[in-house]
Amino acid sequence: MKADWSDAPEYIRTYRRKRSAVTWVIPGIIGTVIVLGALQVAGSAFLKSTTQSIVEKRTQPKPAPITEITRAEPAATKDWDRVVEEVAARGATPQPQTPQPQAATTDAPPKQTVFNDKNYVPQGATNIVPATRVIPEPAVAIPTRQKEIVVVGKERRISDFCPGGEGSIARRNCKSSVNLNLRN
Repeated sequence: MKADWSDAPEYIRTYRRKRSAVTWVIPGIIGTVIVLGALQVAGSAFLKSTTQSIVEKRTQPKPAPITEITRAEPAATKDWDRVVEEVAARGATPQPQTPQPQAATTDAPPKQTVFNDKNYVPQGATNIVPATRVIPEPAVAIPTRQKEIVVVGKERRISDFCPGGEGSIARRNCKSSVNLNLRN
């Protein structure tokens, strides 16, 4: 059964009124305020934990020293007489000397430092490959024969002379009717 809106009771007809812009704006503002408040609380908690970790990193206790550094004795307290005697004793003992090889004493020719036309000595090229001479064998004469001449080309058939364009019905019918007596 169908009914018109005018037949409906008054409490039903008033419910279907158009909502005004105010009814949409007020819940939107309330929702925005709630979301921004939650973001503010979360952000402050994050920043608080971040700043605390930075402060903890900066205020680390100093580690205990591994070794203790002490000053050396003053120079005046050294016994210089004893130091000199030790050095003299080391210098007085003969050190075994290794014999010099005689081959190293031979003088090599002096290196040329002046270049002019009088002292020029030509040197051969360093980047050449020695060539081996190959003697060519005499060519064996092959007796000439008459040569066959072969012409390569397309064979022309009677069916190639059928009228009509490629793929036309008239051309297909013409080709199918040519040389029927020679086909198997």
